[in-house]
Amino acid sequence: MARHPVGAGLCLAAPFTLFFWLVASEDEPDNLLFSVLLGLMMGVFFGLTAFFERLRQRRLKRLGIWNGS
Repeated sequence: MARHPVGAGLCLAAPFTLFFWLVASEDEPDNLLFSVLLGLMMGVFFGLTAFFERLRQRRLKRLGIWNGS
């Protein structure tokens, strides 16, 4: 997952967007926009986490500490 942080973020953003849309109350007119924004925020957070994990793996591999398992 750390090899493709953008893909991981998008794969997580879609289910969270649907989840937030389903739990939003129907009397609010902007619930779809709010759901999309929350889903994208979750995707960005997860994508950045995967990106920083990839940087950590590269650093450990460069130092010879991590063997890839």
